[in-house]
Amino acid sequence: MNKMLYLDGISLNKIKGELEGSLLNKSINKITQTSALAITLNFGKIPFIISCFPSLPLCYISNTKEENILEDSSNFSLNLKKYLLGATLISIKQIGFDRILVFTFSKVNELGEVKTFKLFFEIMGKHSNLILTDKENKIIDSIKRFSLEESNNRVLFPGTPYSKPNLEEKISPAEITEEKFLEEKENKTILKNIQGIGKFLENNLENFSDLKNILSDESSPKIFFNEYDEIVLATVLNISPRNFSSVKTFENSQEMINEYINSENLSNTFKLLKDKLLNCIKKEIKKSEKIILSINKDLEEKKDFDKFRELGDVLASSLYSVKKGMKEIELYNFYTDSMCKIELDPLLMPQQNLEKIYKKYNKLKKGYSFNQQRLIEITNNLKYFSGIEANIGNSDSKENLKFIEEELLSQGILKISQKKNKKPKKESKLQVKSFGEKVICDIPITYGRNNTENDLLTNRVANREDTWFHCKDIPGTHIIVNQSYNLTEEQIYEIAVFCGQMSKLPKGSKVTVDYTKVKYLNKPKGARPGFVTYNIFKTIIVTI
Repeated sequence: MNKMLYLDGISLNKIKGELEGSLLNKSINKITQTSALAITLNFGKIPFIISCFPSLPLCYISNTKEENILEDSSNFSLNLKKYLLGATLISIKQIGFDRILVFTFSKVNELGEVKTFKLFFEIMGKHSNLILTDKENKIIDSIKRFSLEESNNRVLFPGTPYSKPNLEEKISPAEITEEKFLEEKENKTILKNIQGIGKFLENNLENFSDLKNILSDESSPKIFFNEYDEIVLATVLNISPRNFSSVKTFENSQEMINEYINSENLSNTFKLLKDKLLNCIKKEIKKSEKIILSINKDLEEKKDFDKFRELGDVLASSLYSVKKGMKEIELYNFYTDSMCKIELDPLLMPQQNLEKIYKKYNKLKKGYSFNQQRLIEITNNLKYFSGIEANIGNSDSKENLKFIEEELLSQGILKISQKKNKKPKKESKLQVKSFGEKVICDIPITYGRNNTENDLLTNRVANREDTWFHCKDIPGTHIIVNQSYNLTEEQIYEIAVFCGQMSKLPKGSKVTVDYTKVKYLNKPKGARPGFVTYNIFKTIIVTI
């Protein structure tokens, strides 16, 4: 099965109970919209995140600080601040066993009146939504304000009464009889007719007592792992996947959710920063590819520049026979041993026509030379951007993405838009505390996870006699092996395979990997981070 955080209506009911113990009767002192589809409500020092991301709609108490990457505040966040800042959470309810939570807040306004507001959190995949209403359930605003995905039978405009999504009427699992349950199980209609049960739980219900036990059990948060220490399942229910190698239990669901999100890099900050950097670099790649096409077209048009020099030489050798007013002249071309026609401007003197031809030759020649240099420059830029794209794809932490962001900012690739009346951020001073480390065939290797690390590792940290690995002509990681190890052919091969795996190439591809001593590497003056040249090296071809 694919890794997943299992969350059905029954799971949500148990999580709700834990949230009540942590958040009830606490007041909101700060509200941040950390993305277009997520907000953070701070109850004192407790950050409570509500996320409507289609891939993982979820609410939980975070153990890490989420950053606000949005350029501007949205209307929704402004309304939340207007109505909920200073408000106290007085209840958390679930609508039946549906995946809908209702957070009710109480607030005393400037006139001393007690006002009540509600947040409806609908956890429904791509249709997930967060809706703010008043005491009478009239909509004030929603995070997906004008969703085209909503049914025509349900209106989500401000001022209209809140109504539930159009869900099929189902039997509550707390009220169903054993006879009815067995009937639904026999007809394979449990999902269709019983509230709060998802596909995975249905597969774990052998009989009616299993359902009753699930309902009465305390929350039992745990994460199951396979033999590669990869997450198979995270759940708060007493159920388990068919195949797993180990399991980790937690004191509460919030700890389990945080570990799942952090280990799978699913935090809003990580996802948004990664998307932001990828969007930036993909634009640069697209722009570079477009420029390269244009340059190649221009080179094709200018490649015959030398023929104008030949025509000039031919005309110069017979300039005495050219008269003003002639539109063309046919002369012997001693370069091709054939006759050729040369077009002339009848308004120009013979010498001026000759100068015009040489001028065109020099212009095309200079343009051709410039375009060749430009092509090298843009091609190198494209390799650089592709390398950054690979680094972003391989990033496994927010810290690593921050290094890449700093690199793009320092290179002028990523721009910071300054908000009005907001002081510019102080220049960041991120420092590399460690590099990537791995043991391959009993050989410890060190590798860069971005261009900043590649640059520092190769040019400052590595010893001159250490061995350096890198994919040939493909963006990727720099790998360093300490000089104390005499590498065997097998070790070189496996290290080269890992080097290829850290590139953009798909699994199963053949890749050429160069390796040499660090002392043979050279970083040209003014070169981009991570760029080196070398002439002495060995090569190995591997399949990744």
